[in-house]
Amino acid sequence: MSKKALRNFVAFAILLTLTVILLGAWTRLEDAGLGCPDWPGCYGHYTVPQDSEYIAKAEVEYNQKFEAEKAWPEMIHRYFASTLGLVVLIIFVGALIGRKKDSSIPIVLPSILLPLVIFQGLLGMWTVTLKVHPFIVMSHLMGGFTTISLLFLYYLQLRPKIVSLSQVVAKKFKGFALIGLVLVAVQIALGGWTASNYAATICTDLPVCNSGWTKNVDFKEGFDLWQKGFEFDEFKIHEDEKKLADLNKAQGKAFINYEGGVLSSEGKVAIHVTHRFGAYLVFIIVGILAILLMREKDSVLLRQFGRAIAFVLLLQMALGISNIVFSLPLLVAVAHNGGGVLLLLTMIATNYVVNWQFRLKGAQ
Repeated sequence: MSKKALRNFVAFAILLTLTVILLGAWTRLEDAGLGCPDWPGCYGHYTVPQDSEYIAKAEVEYNQKFEAEKAWPEMIHRYFASTLGLVVLIIFVGALIGRKKDSSIPIVLPSILLPLVIFQGLLGMWTVTLKVHPFIVMSHLMGGFTTISLLFLYYLQLRPKIVSLSQVVAKKFKGFALIGLVLVAVQIALGGWTASNYAATICTDLPVCNSGWTKNVDFKEGFDLWQKGFEFDEFKIHEDEKKLADLNKAQGKAFINYEGGVLSSEGKVAIHVTHRFGAYLVFIIVGILAILLMREKDSVLLRQFGRAIAFVLLLQMALGISNIVFSLPLLVAVAHNGGGVLLLLTMIATNYVVNWQFRLKGAQ
């Protein structure tokens, strides 16, 4: 595969990964994370005692509910994710073949991407088998962001050299750009932890949280990464879940589930407040970086990067505020995930130009 063909295929993979990320966000926000409770397919049929009329009826009603409301978003997400895995495999093979004819084609990133996507598949499976455990869900989300970041970085590697900056100009922004990238990545992880613990709507006031939040916050519980789920047979949160608990009890299974979140309101407040403060910090630091880039007189490209960062940063902040004001509308919340991707990619492009371009150009 030629370098140009490989570059075009990587560009397609980036768009496909973005689609998978947005579909994953849609699935989580639609509460369809367990819409397909089996793996790798969607539906299995529970085996229950035939003399249990109530349980048999509950089985039918429960499966019908899932089929009507939850199964299709999750299955679409799985199909797109599986396609992405195939595309990354083709990129890996194409890079190896192309490398034999063109020694300038890098192979390190494709060699990282392939096992990463395989591990993403495992995380997707564990998301189902471990009943949307928050740590697994967050790891799965971060894996998606890592995948699109590495694909984008590989796309930049395959391009002709973007621009030659003087060492003086590059040195102005090296440290600042790297700090901004790290802050954005940490903030994305906090956003994933907020979403996976269903803490996005726990604070309904701005700019921080509800009145008296400092007396109702538990950071230790909020950041317990391997929290234990609850048994529906004990909590009986909803009639549908009670029916499923009965089904599992009939089969001698303990039904542990994290869907809807298991933390107290104090734990969720801790997560949400941390994510809020992280957003403010990112807005200030990355915003200053954007202003400095826009004021750089010696580089048109850096001024363009500055404007792009400023636009995405303002958009992302507006979407975050809208999530609070309008109680997490589905389309706005999905767009907020997309905004996180765009902000991350603009920061990667900036770091590539000022930090990594020449170092990675000769990567083997």
